[in-house]
Amino acid sequence: MKYLLGSALIVASSLSFAGAPAPVVDTEAGKVQGYRTEEGIFIYKGIPYAANPFTPERRFQNPQSVQPWQGIKATLSDSPVPQPGRSSAQRLVGHAGDLTLNIWRPDNIEGKLPVMVWIPGGAWIREDATESVYDGSVFAKKGVMVVTVNYRVGVDGFMHFAQRPDNRGIADQIAALKWVQRNIANFGGDPGRVTLFGQSAGAGSVAIHLGNPETKGLYQQAILQSPPMQWISPADASRITRQFTDNLGIPADPEAVARVPFEDLVQNVLKVGEQIKDTAQWGRLSLGGTAFLPVADGKIIVKSPMEDLAITDSNRVPVIVGSTDSEFRLYLLPGDGIQKITIKDVNTVIDELGLPASALQAYTKNSIRAESPGDIYAQIMSDYTFRMPALNIARLLSRNQNTWFYDFSWRSPAYNGRLGAAHFVDVPFTFGTIHTKEAENFVGVNPPQSLSDSMNNAWVAFAKYGNPGWPHYSNKDNKTMVFDTTSRIETLKDPQISALWDKFQY
Repeated sequence: MKYLLGSALIVASSLSFAGAPAPVVDTEAGKVQGYRTEEGIFIYKGIPYAANPFTPERRFQNPQSVQPWQGIKATLSDSPVPQPGRSSAQRLVGHAGDLTLNIWRPDNIEGKLPVMVWIPGGAWIREDATESVYDGSVFAKKGVMVVTVNYRVGVDGFMHFAQRPDNRGIADQIAALKWVQRNIANFGGDPGRVTLFGQSAGAGSVAIHLGNPETKGLYQQAILQSPPMQWISPADASRITRQFTDNLGIPADPEAVARVPFEDLVQNVLKVGEQIKDTAQWGRLSLGGTAFLPVADGKIIVKSPMEDLAITDSNRVPVIVGSTDSEFRLYLLPGDGIQKITIKDVNTVIDELGLPASALQAYTKNSIRAESPGDIYAQIMSDYTFRMPALNIARLLSRNQNTWFYDFSWRSPAYNGRLGAAHFVDVPFTFGTIHTKEAENFVGVNPPQSLSDSMNNAWVAFAKYGNPGWPHYSNKDNKTMVFDTTSRIETLKDPQISALWDKFQY
């Protein structure tokens, strides 16, 4: 169902809905009205939480308060910020405008609902809080309010300029969390029961918030699904900026970049992402998968996201953290790149990561799938990028706070069964959106409903009661929930592999 009104300002008497209207709700900037689905879910899409950051006076600055409006804003549709699309053409999608969020809640509630705030991923260069797999209706049916957040990515969110604040995309998320604290009660949500959750770059963002004292009190618990803990120094970030601006033939300053059309900016984001894959020139930066990463600015990130988690005691809240079995296969199956990997490539990445000499033999014997050099490479990169960061977070946080660890092991039939338990495959199961067209690309046409129910119910239980229903993780017994067609509790799955990473510094 498409809604064409967007965020136009209109008075209550002229509101027109394809479905039934949702109640008018007061926010600090003005009244909003969404719509009601046939299943009894109230949805508000495109609620501004911060002013348009793409204007000349606000470009590359931290988020600022949204301007109040008169009348009722029809919050019926939403759009992400400017970014490269996911189609093969990868052209510009989204548009400049206010920073927005979206809300799902049931029509009939008693008391205040627990709230889950979702930070979508996208390698720090993409995010879209209204993708169909992020539909919060299943959560809402079970009595949990869902908020999904759009934030700046790529150039506007993370490009480093000496004259501008770093990590503007993370600052956007903080602004959204503060908005939730000030406004969510008007929608029927409880600002004292907020679960912050995200996947991929969204989970990396959650980790950054856990290590940042400024976010204390903005949420009461957190879920991290496949968190990358990669970051970049100001010096390396300056190298990226220079490469980016050299490509365009412009000075490496914010005023020059601001004059470049968005279409050219997003295409250059992709170009730089390809350029930094040259390991000889860029070293470990070539393994990041993206040219734009959070910057250790001494403010939002003091040392590194992992080190900040270790030294910050202000956000010791209950946490669920985990990953999928074969994360990196998502990036190697399209275009059949996995078949192009050689044993030389495997040895190069082992050397670049500084892993022990025994790593190749260990991965050959213990990988979930080791039929080719590409399979081994995929597993090493899965561990580097997502799995070992998740395990390290569990080990670190379980010393001081209630922590639950999980592993998603269901093997997708996509790509003739070769995709496996890859990155993002778990997300439609989390939201209960496995039957959407978007999800089909990741989970196939007949995914197990029981697995989706199991994951979604665990997340709901955590949001409502602070316990997902399996034992806490501890460094003594390594209790892990393995989500699969038949889910089960196990101890650490591959101790020989995890031992290779014991001295790795994130």
